[in-house]
Amino acid sequence: MTTLEKEKLSQFIETLNSVQKESVLSDATTLQILAGPGSGKTRVLTCRVAHLVIEKGVSPKDIIVVTFTNKAANEMKKRLFQLIGEMKTSSLLIGTFHSICCRLLRRHGQAVGLKSDFTIADNTVSEQIIETIRNDEEISNSISDFVQNKMKTGAILGIISSAKSKRKDYVQLQKESDKDYLKEVGIIYREYEIRLKKLNLVDFDNLLMKCCDLLEKKTDVLPNIKCILVDEYQDTNIIQYDLIKLMMAQINIKTVTIVGDPDQSIFGWRSAEPKNFGKMAEEFKETEAINLEQNYRSTASILGSALHVIKQDPDRLDKSLYTDNPGGIPISIITVYDQTKQADFVASEIRKVINYSKGLIQYKDIAVLMRMNFISNDIEMAFRNHKIPHVVVGGDRFFGRMEVKDIISYLEFIYNPSNTLAFQRIINVPKRGIGDATLKKLTELNNSQGTDLLATLITIFVKTCVQVREMIRDKDSVADMLAYIVKEIEYEDYLKSNYFQDHVARLENVGQLINIATEKPVLTEEVDDFLDNDDIQLIEGEEPDDIEEVDMTLIIKEEEEEHIEPVEVLEDEGVMSTDPVAEFLEFCTLCSNQKEQEEAEGGKVTIGTIHASKGLEWPCVFIVSCSEGIIPHSRANDLNEEGRLLYVGMTRSKFLLYCISPKMRQQFGDYISSEKSRYLDDMDTNLFVNKAPDWDNDVRDMLATTLGKPKPSPDDTLVTKKDGRNKKSFHEYSSSQPVYNDVRFGIHGSKVDLASMGGFTSAMTMHEPYYSSSQPTKRSKTMYSMSQFRDSKEKNTENKKNAKKRNYFKDYL
Repeated sequence: MTTLEKEKLSQFIETLNSVQKESVLSDATTLQILAGPGSGKTRVLTCRVAHLVIEKGVSPKDIIVVTFTNKAANEMKKRLFQLIGEMKTSSLLIGTFHSICCRLLRRHGQAVGLKSDFTIADNTVSEQIIETIRNDEEISNSISDFVQNKMKTGAILGIISSAKSKRKDYVQLQKESDKDYLKEVGIIYREYEIRLKKLNLVDFDNLLMKCCDLLEKKTDVLPNIKCILVDEYQDTNIIQYDLIKLMMAQINIKTVTIVGDPDQSIFGWRSAEPKNFGKMAEEFKETEAINLEQNYRSTASILGSALHVIKQDPDRLDKSLYTDNPGGIPISIITVYDQTKQADFVASEIRKVINYSKGLIQYKDIAVLMRMNFISNDIEMAFRNHKIPHVVVGGDRFFGRMEVKDIISYLEFIYNPSNTLAFQRIINVPKRGIGDATLKKLTELNNSQGTDLLATLITIFVKTCVQVREMIRDKDSVADMLAYIVKEIEYEDYLKSNYFQDHVARLENVGQLINIATEKPVLTEEVDDFLDNDDIQLIEGEEPDDIEEVDMTLIIKEEEEEHIEPVEVLEDEGVMSTDPVAEFLEFCTLCSNQKEQEEAEGGKVTIGTIHASKGLEWPCVFIVSCSEGIIPHSRANDLNEEGRLLYVGMTRSKFLLYCISPKMRQQFGDYISSEKSRYLDDMDTNLFVNKAPDWDNDVRDMLATTLGKPKPSPDDTLVTKKDGRNKKSFHEYSSSQPVYNDVRFGIHGSKVDLASMGGFTSAMTMHEPYYSSSQPTKRSKTMYSMSQFRDSKEKNTENKKNAKKRNYFKDYL
């Protein structure tokens, strides 16, 4: 190695703290680096690889570095380029478990019955094979109608994949299962493996399975390898741990380094085993452990509150965290009335943070994190109303999600049987065995053969169609219609059988749709807001050329006439239609078709799940719905993992952390009370406050120090008058304002600084907070009948008149 390379590495090592240096320079044969959040894990791992190459003289081709994502592998390569150069970096074997196993099988696969030119089967190919197997006459005689026709192909693959993650073959799956349908999936599993081999295919799970078999059977697979390093070790499952052990046996445990944090093990639903840390220490007695406990990300206050949560896990390894960052301000644990108030509070508080941080925090520096993705709907809606630029990470927008679109399509078709697109979406949801050929015939009404098929269609849909159209005529609530559809088509069973891994989350998304419909009586005002919003551009969709325009009203017309009167559109002369179904469908369409906002200066607020946030950080983090039933989830199998999940979310924040808990939450249209998450109970009172943070120059200085940014001048103006009048500071605003109960957010009895919650004329140009009368919340919290709705509108009108007499804020919705 050149002197220059050694000097560069030496200089880099000098930037590390003492424990990080110890981790990099350790001569342990088996080393566990337990890296807490924000402790510089990637720097340490990268530097250790460079140390092995430059100081220990290990050839790069003799080192394996395992990451969990291709993105992480690429990031590590970029860092290593700077330390050891591109040529040496390219000689390293860096990649995911799957990519490394694939390379080994290409070279040695014959030992386990694979040809060197095997092809990797992606999920689409695997599903095609499974579907072919289910249509096989011999196989179909061995499995039930449920497995053959009702279980989705992806669900069957999921069961097989879960078994493989535990190194279980079809025999073990059948033997250890006490449910008949799992035993039948074992039959498909066996045939699936046979067909993969015949087709010279290997699926993703078999890359790991076959590589384990290879390492057990052939002892010289890794003759030159001297060092193995594994990142994100807490996310390893059983088969990945076996792979590491088998690799260690192959190289006679020369140098093995694993890096991770058992406190951040949150992927149990993907078969991750946080106990793998203990298993390694138990099986390899010479294992040394080094704790990286200095956090470079967060304030002491955030770390203290996060440690309060994680220490409630009785099974965790005893370790701590500390920081040299400023002490910071207490975290905000805030209770609001419901999820709508929660969303409105977050949106308003974001404006406050951006304004009073004097440019230290922008939209891109803020994240809103949640346990389940269905919670994002209220947040997205509030952000649209406030014109806050945002991006939803790790999933479709709410109205674009499969299960939401399914139920909306049912209502669309029942309301308007001419909607061919809705019909084609729902005809096999749940699965009814109607194939593409039959579906095509159903849409060709001019085909003489269609008469009998239409009769079949009537049988399938008539009960649901007739009942819901009666509900429309009787002016029942849209929420009741949706709930009836979900129950009548047995949608929960459909989700269980086809999306077993995440059917709970999908079902809760359906419940959230019903919640939205429950609030629908006042959605007309929101639709008006959307239509008046110049920022919204609708995407005009075009129907595919191969879909014919079919008048589906003919299908149910005769049956409908025998049962109910035609649905009347409710119209008042000169007034927009008050048909609640039409308004609800219009609202859903507007939300789902809204074009993504252009990225403004300052970027966008991130909305995402806590799972998707792992490894990321922001100066300001809101964790919403920190309530019992959400965190921990009501159906959680591992309460300790639920606590770890909240811990991960809290440690994403650098300076500002809000944990918000609605006292009421909706579940399929009904309101249920909800307590604050148990993990936040009994916290040291010095670590939190029950209100939003107060801002002053000292807080801004701490923020700047934590973020490594220049401190703003005390003379900098927070807001400006549009009319050019004298500028005022934050203190001048707040000192003259009384303290109110904040009825907007349902924060009762809290000392909320009104000035700090003022609205602004736009999200991008900050002006002085302005005050005027408040207006009633736009979305009601009660499931209304039409008569109740009319009464409430009259009351709302009166409330608006009275509100003008009070010194509250202008409505920000």
